[in-house]
Amino acid sequence: MKDFLSKLGFNIFLALIITLLFVCVEQIYRVYNDILSFNLNPKSFFEQFIINLLIVSIVKTRAVFISFVLIATFVWFQILHFAYFGTWIFPLEYLLFFTKFQETYDTFRTVADIGIIPTIMTIVLLISIYFLLKNSDEKRLKVPFLSFVLIAFIIFVPLRVYIKDSKKGHRPNVEYYPIKNTVTNVGYLLGNIMPKKIAGNSGLEQPISPTPELLTNNPDINVIMIMGESLNRNFMSLYDYKIKTTPFLDSLKNDENFIYKKGIASGVVTDVAVPSFFNIIKRPDGVPQIISTNTCLFKMAKNNGFQTYFYSSQAQDQLAQLKSYICTKWIDDYVDGTTVTKDIDKPALDKFLLDKIEDVDFSKPSFIAMQQRASHTPFIDTFPKEFEKFNKENINDKTISQNTIDYANSIAYTDYIISELVRKVKAKTTRPTYFIFTSDHASNVGDPNRQGHGRLNYDAVYQVPFLVYGINGAKPLKEKFSNFEFMSHYQMANVVSHVIGYKEKYEHFNMREDYFVCDSDISGLSGILKISFDENSNQTKTLIE
Repeated sequence: MKDFLSKLGFNIFLALIITLLFVCVEQIYRVYNDILSFNLNPKSFFEQFIINLLIVSIVKTRAVFISFVLIATFVWFQILHFAYFGTWIFPLEYLLFFTKFQETYDTFRTVADIGIIPTIMTIVLLISIYFLLKNSDEKRLKVPFLSFVLIAFIIFVPLRVYIKDSKKGHRPNVEYYPIKNTVTNVGYLLGNIMPKKIAGNSGLEQPISPTPELLTNNPDINVIMIMGESLNRNFMSLYDYKIKTTPFLDSLKNDENFIYKKGIASGVVTDVAVPSFFNIIKRPDGVPQIISTNTCLFKMAKNNGFQTYFYSSQAQDQLAQLKSYICTKWIDDYVDGTTVTKDIDKPALDKFLLDKIEDVDFSKPSFIAMQQRASHTPFIDTFPKEFEKFNKENINDKTISQNTIDYANSIAYTDYIISELVRKVKAKTTRPTYFIFTSDHASNVGDPNRQGHGRLNYDAVYQVPFLVYGINGAKPLKEKFSNFEFMSHYQMANVVSHVIGYKEKYEHFNMREDYFVCDSDISGLSGILKISFDENSNQTKTLIE
């Protein structure tokens, strides 16, 4: 009995010290980070203590240490994620980490400095645990079959989620400690998202719409749909940004054939927003609509006499998931950036699009979709060095970070690409031509605590541009737009549908109605934001989880 109590006391001591180590890692980072705050309370400390007490009671010391290595790794990932995004990890991101590993790597390698503090703390934590456990084998109380109990608990968490079958999504709680967020989020991923993805049933499916009524057979026009990448309209001088990033578009402001509005993206990642746009999806889950191909713009254009093209600066692997959602069967010429870089993971510069416009057969009406790579992270890699127009010396605001300056240069490069596309098309055809431009989503730039995209919890990630420019006598569209300043991706897609000959959905394209922004999963399982407008255009945002 005395030996039992002695070993139990040692386990309690060991669990207490390890709990204090984990708590110190989290709370020190909370004090260091501007968004988080010190929030230690008896309940969370006790929960962590019980977890650690159970782990140190496993029979094999090696299994104990491996368990703590896994926990510390998850804590490291959580803190690293918060350093960049300002949130703990969302359930679907564990899946996206593997399916979008190259993109994740490309993003984080540009901000590797944010990983220094989390990495140092994690290494110190694991070294400390190692020495605590090194000579503990004879001192610990070992509970037979405890490891099986812990495994059963790990299985129980997603099983409970699956049985409960909540129609609400799960989002991380900033006040939870990292390991609790990890357990609940992975449980939701395995118990809700993965089964529904495997079964093809999200529970959010929308009714399938038929193809719009055809009004104009074989219109004798060209349509050039340019899809930007990660472009935040608030950094365009067209929308009054303080640095003149869009001189060409600025010059068109008073042109009768030029229209621009404040766009709201349909998603906050490319693999959601681009398929939603090209399939005219109003709200998630639009996967059944996409599968039907009823409203795929490429199919609609092809069936109404257009030659169809899809030119993307993005790399082959970056389009691996997206390609399944844009009905490539009806695309006559599909080319991506890998044809230039010869690397499935390496995108081309957007000059690639200027080269590809030379391949278009303008003797026939053409529907051309062009997907850019600028302004995706790392921004400095998305434009040629000769387009490094802005720097610390020639901008008035010296407080702007170099990362933001690089972003401004990437937008100036986009402005140049658009101007050159217009010039080249004018030289190649006299057929009426519409240029339609937006971006898949935006990016949060300039905020040291919250950068990037893929989150619904800050507005910058869905604030995109929208513009239409007609040349060569293209029929003016201004009367089809109201004075309402906003426009959703869904409404923009209806503009495209209209100009290629199909019946418009609205009296005016930019109607005041509910807009929907999908998080990082196209089925809506990772969250949906509803944006409503009052008569004064004030926005009300509702998160649908």
